[in-house]
Formats: sequence, structure tokens, C-alpha cells
Amino acid sequence: MTWHGDNNAGTLAGAWVRKITSCAVAIAAALSLSTVTAGAQENWDEVLAGAKKEGKVVLYSNLQPNGVEALLQKFREDHPDIATEQIRLGAPPMLERFVAEYNSGRHIVDVMITYPDERLLKGIDEEDWAMTWTPPELKNFAPEHSRKNQLFTLQQAREAIIWNKNLVTDDEAPKEWTDLFDPKWKGKIGFNPPWRALAIQQIIAYWEDELKLGDTAAKLKAQDVRFFEGSGGIIQAVVRGDVAVAELTDIPLHPLLEDGAPVGFIYPKSGTTVTNGVGFVAAKAPHPNAAKVFLNWLMTEKGQEQLLTFGGLSVTRTGAKSLEHLPATTELPKVVDGLSLIDSERQAKIVNHYRTTFGVR
Repeated sequence: MTWHGDNNAGTLAGAWVRKITSCAVAIAAALSLSTVTAGAQENWDEVLAGAKKEGKVVLYSNLQPNGVEALLQKFREDHPDIATEQIRLGAPPMLERFVAEYNSGRHIVDVMITYPDERLLKGIDEEDWAMTWTPPELKNFAPEHSRKNQLFTLQQAREAIIWNKNLVTDDEAPKEWTDLFDPKWKGKIGFNPPWRALAIQQIIAYWEDELKLGDTAAKLKAQDVRFFEGSGGIIQAVVRGDVAVAELTDIPLHPLLEDGAPVGFIYPKSGTTVTNGVGFVAAKAPHPNAAKVFLNWLMTEKGQEQLLTFGGLSVTRTGAKSLEHLPATTELPKVVDGLSLIDSERQAKIVNHYRTTFGVR
């Protein structure tokens, strides 16, 4: 799945070019830009005033548990008239909560930050879960980071191979996905099971459908792979030495590298998948203006820097800083949007096959 911003400008421009001179087009465009800019500024002033009157924004997110409150504190410093409340959940239970509240008419959340799946996208498209609007800061993001002016990509998680540097030297560490199936790593590999995370389903689809690695469930079973709960459980197992190497969604990687954890990592040259961390304003947000102010703040240069610092993931604003210890997504050898590889049918097939292979109900 590729996200494209709405763009009818080319068709309209072509029609005008056939009717008037290029000089007139330039003048009209300049006047139009001036009018739009002034209008946007006037409307944003109204949004800021409305947000101050509402006085609160409610966030549901799956941001780093030790970073989300620090992030909100930075927002409150810039907007002291807007209080913040937040609930942190994993992506699946967060969506379950949102759907239950929406269907019951209990509209609590203003902004959600999550990893989208097909169900969320369908709900936005068919049930109008998300507000359509244009954040003032959107001009600083590439078009692919806006989906219909409803979902905005703020940060990205990537799949990596990691290892305990006290147990494995950098020279002998796995460099490619195929290396994980080398018998020398039998009994030494950690993995987050695909029934727990969409990101894992996506990397499996990449392995099997793009890299043609065959039945990866059977291969991992032959390796006596050890399952751990979530990316946090994976990286803790590697640091403890419970396993020597692992596949990891890199959400917790940067904070541990900052703390000096003995962890090596690589993003294979054959490519990896990226999971977009998106934000959206709920269509029936009880504090819609405060919601817009908060989400737009996350898209500012300062907000992206704070999200980088306290979220620990690569951010998406054009020209934004990179993480100190990890490369930016744009610096990786090959990156594929995980959602482009998978739909609900492929998800179910992967999960069911892995459960059957490992005897897990």
C-alpha cells in the first residue's frame, strides 16, 4: 500500500495553460498562494483560540512508556493552557478500545498515535473515524506521509537483526535474514511471534513473498527459536544473554544503545520493512481544536525532535535530525512499507501457519 496525497493541481494547471499565457498563470498562482496563506493563518488563529478554550487534549498512543509523559510535558511548556491526559496501549487493544467507545457513542479520545492495519484504514475510509484537515506543518513532509489528509506519518519502526556483543563478535554476527537459518544459531535465536504483532507479520511476508525464503515457520522451528513477548521482551532477552541473536522491531533499540547496552545491530542489505507510526484526530474528538494543536505540534521541528528523543524512532519531517545511534530510514539500503505486503487474508494465513507449526492455539 502506498499513500499518496490528494493532487488535482496538475489537471487544473493544464486546463489553464491552454487558456491563458504563462505569465498570467504565474500571477494567478502568486495571488492564490497569498490568499490561501492568509486564510490558513486566520483559521489557525481560530484553532488556537478554540484549543485554549477547550483546555484539554486526550491522547491514546503506543509511544515508549518511559517517554510519553516527558513528551507531553514539552508540549505543555509550549501550550500551558492545554492540559494533557493519556492512555498507553499496544496497537491492537488500543484499536479495540477505540472501536468499542465509538460504537457506543462514548467519544473520549482526541488524538491517536498507532501503527495502522487494514482494519483501522477500513474504519477511517468507511466509517469516518478520522477528521480530514490540513495541519499547517504538513508542508514540511513528503506527500507519502499524508494519507488523504487524515493519517499523518510521524515516525517509523524498522525490522533489524540484533545480537549480544558479549556473546557474538560483530564479525561472526548475522548480516542477512538468511543467516538466521544457519544451524550455528540453533537454540540461540529470539523472535516475537507473529500472532502478537503486525510488524512481524509484515517481515515474514517480506521474507517469503519478496525474498523467496520459503517456509520460515518450519525453518525457525528447526532452529529451536525462542519466543518472547514483544520487542521489549526480545531485547531484554538478548541483553540478559538468554539468546545470542534476534529479529527485532527497533522500537526499544535506541534507548538501550544510549544506555550503553552491549547490543549490536544491522539492517540487512537485502532490505527490511518499515511500520509507519501515524497520528490522527478522531472525527468525533471532544476537544477538536486542542487535538489539532497537539498533532500539529508533533509535526513541528521541535515536536519531531522531542518525538525523536522520547519516542526513540526515526521521524519523518523533511530535514529532521537523525537518531544519535541509529540511521534514519532514508539511510537504510532498502526499505519496503510493510502494509504494502499484507492484507487481512495474508495476515491470517501467516498467523495460522505459525500457530500450527509451533503447536500454539
